[in-house]
Amino acid sequence: MEKMETGRLHCVWEATSTLMKITRVETMTVVVPIHEGTWHSPEYDPETYMHGGAEISLHWPDFPIVLLKIHTDEGLVGLGEAPKGLSEFEVRRPAKYFEGRDLWSFNLQELPFEWFWFEDTSVYVAYEMAMFDLMGKALGTPAYRLLCGGRFREWVPVSRCSGRMTPDHAAQTAKEAVAQGYTVLKMKSKPDDALADRLEAIQDAVGDKLGIVVDPNQRFGNPGTLMAKVDEVTSRGITNVICWESPFDHSNLDWYALVRNKLSTPVALHIEGPHQIREAIKREACDWINTGGSMVNCLKTSAMCEAAGIPTWHGSGVDLGIAEAAHTHAAAASKSMTLTSDICSELLRVDDLIVDPLVIENGHVRVPEGPGLGVELDEDALERYRVRE
Repeated sequence: MEKMETGRLHCVWEATSTLMKITRVETMTVVVPIHEGTWHSPEYDPETYMHGGAEISLHWPDFPIVLLKIHTDEGLVGLGEAPKGLSEFEVRRPAKYFEGRDLWSFNLQELPFEWFWFEDTSVYVAYEMAMFDLMGKALGTPAYRLLCGGRFREWVPVSRCSGRMTPDHAAQTAKEAVAQGYTVLKMKSKPDDALADRLEAIQDAVGDKLGIVVDPNQRFGNPGTLMAKVDEVTSRGITNVICWESPFDHSNLDWYALVRNKLSTPVALHIEGPHQIREAIKREACDWINTGGSMVNCLKTSAMCEAAGIPTWHGSGVDLGIAEAAHTHAAAASKSMTLTSDICSELLRVDDLIVDPLVIENGHVRVPEGPGLGVELDEDALERYRVRE
């Protein structure tokens, strides 16, 4: 055993002591649709949102996603995925900080970005993802080990996720979710939705086999709207709501503290910045936190929550397979991530663009054990869904 460990350490020393030059950054844009009927009912699609003071229609599956390849002179390639809606131009702008440099000159805690010049700092997550993938491949180890050593869990609990649905559609989705082994269904909602009818239909269809996270995406406006919904749900004997996530504006934590003290059902915030987490903890504004962001950010913020005794889960943008693999590694490395994460696109997108899909069984996703992120880009699928800017 000692001889084997010594050999492994020698291989790691050799990998990190040999220069490996990053030669180029490659970007590709894709648009991957979702399966019909898996998100909104037709009555609610496309949704409208307030943006810049105007009401706009939004069909997020049409948003482009930029994939990233970081190439090296040793032939290794790191894979990354940017959040949906960014352009290739935006994602390519930081390439100059990587091309021509030795792989081992980077510190994964803080990659070399000049934030002043970038409109959207979410570009960072794509490069960080690719660097974790690349370093993991070079060392022959899974990405979670670069985050924390040993993982806290082999299987990460996950939710089935959906949009705004009619009661009949919601009941059918609930039956499918239970049959697939899920115990939690996350659903979107707006103030004018017949939410109680939807929740009652789910309860009638599957009983207590499925807990519901109601996520209005901050659109309930104020605590009065939330309390009216709670009163209606309670008066009708509906008991399947396990969490109210981000019911109204995150900037008013006093409102969150107020409703948290009035409700027995947990109230959650979907926030990612360390300063946001700090304020929420200080103000005792929530019971649970949905966090994420970059892999290192996720580890840091979930550790802050752990210290405060707040359980967490990993958020999602209904991403493709590369990003969902990264989310899974981060969730496995984070002790406080005991709640069901929103790693959900395997059932929603028509393709994940990876060769072997993430393994999801009984409401849990298996942490990939291959080097780096542990996934391989499906080049044929890439060409099918690629778009040129």
